[in-house]
Amino acid sequence: MSEHVDVLIVGAGLSGIGFASRLKREVPGKTFTILESRGAVGGTWDLFRYPGVRSDSDMYTLGYSFRPWAGAKAIADGESIREYIEETVADEGLSPQIRLNHRVVSAEWSSDTALWTVTAVPTSGGEYRAGDAASGPGATVTFTCSFLSVCSGYYRYDEGFTPAIKGTETFAGPIVHPQHWPADLEYEGKQVVIIGSGATAVTLVPSMAKSAAKVTMLQRSPTYIAPVPSRDHLADRLRGKLPAQLAYDVVRAKNILFSMFTYQLSRRRPETMKAILRKSAIAKLPDGFAVDTHLAPTYQPWDQRLCAIPNGDLYRAISAGTADIVTDEIARITPTGVDLASGGSIPADVIVMATGLNLLVIGGMTLTVDGEPVDVGRTLTYKGMMLDGVPNFALTVGYTNASWTLKADLVAGYACRLLKYLDRRNLQWVAPSAPAGVADAEQTSLIDLKAGYILRGAGDLPRQGPRSPWRLHQNYFRDFALLRAGRLRDHVRFGRRGQPVHAPGRRTTAGSQDPLALPGTGHVDVGGTRLRYRKTGSGDPLLLLHGIGQSLEDWNEQHERLSARHTVISVDLPGFAYSDRVPGQATLAKLAAVLPGFLDAVGAPGPLPVMGNSLGGAVAMKLAAEHPDRVSALVLANSAGFGKEVALVLRLLAVRPLAALLMRPDEDASRRTVQSLFYDKALVTEPRVGHAFALSQRATHRKTLLDVARDLGTVSGVRAEWRTALIGALAQQDVPTLVVWGTHDHILPHSHLAAAVEAFPHAESYVFSKTGHMPQIERPDEFAEVVEEFLSRAPAVLSGSDSSR
Repeated sequence: MSEHVDVLIVGAGLSGIGFASRLKREVPGKTFTILESRGAVGGTWDLFRYPGVRSDSDMYTLGYSFRPWAGAKAIADGESIREYIEETVADEGLSPQIRLNHRVVSAEWSSDTALWTVTAVPTSGGEYRAGDAASGPGATVTFTCSFLSVCSGYYRYDEGFTPAIKGTETFAGPIVHPQHWPADLEYEGKQVVIIGSGATAVTLVPSMAKSAAKVTMLQRSPTYIAPVPSRDHLADRLRGKLPAQLAYDVVRAKNILFSMFTYQLSRRRPETMKAILRKSAIAKLPDGFAVDTHLAPTYQPWDQRLCAIPNGDLYRAISAGTADIVTDEIARITPTGVDLASGGSIPADVIVMATGLNLLVIGGMTLTVDGEPVDVGRTLTYKGMMLDGVPNFALTVGYTNASWTLKADLVAGYACRLLKYLDRRNLQWVAPSAPAGVADAEQTSLIDLKAGYILRGAGDLPRQGPRSPWRLHQNYFRDFALLRAGRLRDHVRFGRRGQPVHAPGRRTTAGSQDPLALPGTGHVDVGGTRLRYRKTGSGDPLLLLHGIGQSLEDWNEQHERLSARHTVISVDLPGFAYSDRVPGQATLAKLAAVLPGFLDAVGAPGPLPVMGNSLGGAVAMKLAAEHPDRVSALVLANSAGFGKEVALVLRLLAVRPLAALLMRPDEDASRRTVQSLFYDKALVTEPRVGHAFALSQRATHRKTLLDVARDLGTVSGVRAEWRTALIGALAQQDVPTLVVWGTHDHILPHSHLAAAVEAFPHAESYVFSKTGHMPQIERPDEFAEVVEEFLSRAPAVLSGSDSSR
């Protein structure tokens, strides 16, 4: 039996309680329920109980706009923030609407009823854990609602991130993670090592240093640290002289302006901000402290969040001799401490793994719309709070450069505006709808912060487009105008019960396919770069690499044929097709450098055969030269690297005025490109031309193509320097190699085959008659047979692989 409410709110932390309070105030006729997976309200501020836990934003902006912060400290401790939330619940009369120990696992939208059906699992402890006994068969609760608001943040409550460190199991003392702090942990008079350098670490150090013998913050790399006042002097002056709400509003406005100023200064004048932070550190730390070693990150300010230290408490602890910072890598943990890569060691009785968080988008729940699953990690966000094609749904993602609650309050206000608009127009649903120009443009992660926990889970985060309202600008004033006063009808569809909602997710241009429609396709994050890949079949793995300006679709035919005996893996090389670019200019070396991490991420850590067509062949050779332990064999199909000659259009890309003209998206040009690839013109189909045209419209794809063309060639042809060096490096290795070519290749001529055989005397070769640049497509059966025979004749090819993969 389902219980129905107008609005269902997931999460009873700052965001969820704030949304419920605003909903009750602004749309008083709506019924609502708040589901919270833990056993208490407060979210983050109830979960974290480590010593000194506090906000790193001032409470005049972290607090609710409708409820003045009355505390003396602007930077408040966790217990005070938790009490502030609990008092809000009491004063707003929200307790009857809160259901604790209920974790939402799925939500299904039906256009027939214009309702969400939400399934929750009762949790038995402080938070849901996989395999929780209370989540057994039949132990579910069902709700229906007209509007679903997810206020659960974006990280996991049940576990933090703990990297694998050699020797951890040998340590004689306790190893704890701040996310689950033991109430009985004893550290008075002991040596404490805190591994990490983020906000949690800089909070723990001065707090634990009050009673520990010595606290050492061991960091692999520095973080920007900013001393801030623990009290707000303007608030102190206004207290008692103005009405509490007015004084609060004045201080709140001042702090919003100051936070925006410091953020903009950091982004536009990073060297100025670095100088300010460095000067502050030098003034507060003892003489001789290595500021440039321990407090000077390699990234720019606000690439990651600045760590605030109230009244410089971390620096005061260091000056007092009770705390220290060591910047080094860990060699191993020993029974008595930590050995460093530099050769030193740090004694420890207690180790704290302040190593970060794990992401969990929308609380880990699944979404479906009219039976179609929503892949949140590839869905565009609208105004930073709704999902493309998903009706009556909002998610709250706060700011990374300011107080979380500022954005949460704007989201709640906008949702209330929508609800009132639907009622006035007798409408039942609203769903964002991205126009083709946005859906097909370059997309990035919703949160572009370079923090470790964001980079590790970037593939799970929703996407954002190139411009408003499909881009989150991390700017309170822009968002205030957009959400408080912006039009409600821009880029959205409204409907009534019974009217179907368009399927969610990425839309495509005419003639192109959904980039994840192929079986086995998905995205994976590799060092902050989101790569699209395809993985099919079972058995010994094979890696397939496409050519310049192409995509993993070039290997569709081989996926079909080779998957019977192999785990076949193809990938859009970084920057091409639907993969993100790596930072800086794209080069052959960078394309190859990302592949070891990619193979680890997709479960192929051992040596494996690598096939490359055209540019993909050069990338495969580069991978083998730089990482010989990852490549057990090479199959080079019409590969770059064996001669100077190359198609005229690629040579002309070196001429900048011509390059701009040649790179302009044009369907006729895409058709000519496809025609140049094949001897058999029957393969020049409309879907293939449409796909090529769709790729040409992606700015990063064009930029990467241009970068790589200029890296490898000039107007005279393919550069000799990189070819000579690469072939020389590979000639020193004994990698089983098969080189194949089509007789009628108009991109890289068939004559290059002879040069390849001369360069690699040990290599086998094969010629495809009346075939163009892509024999894997034009002669798919013959190609697969040749490859299988080659692999079977080279038993050493697979000797290092694990057939159980």
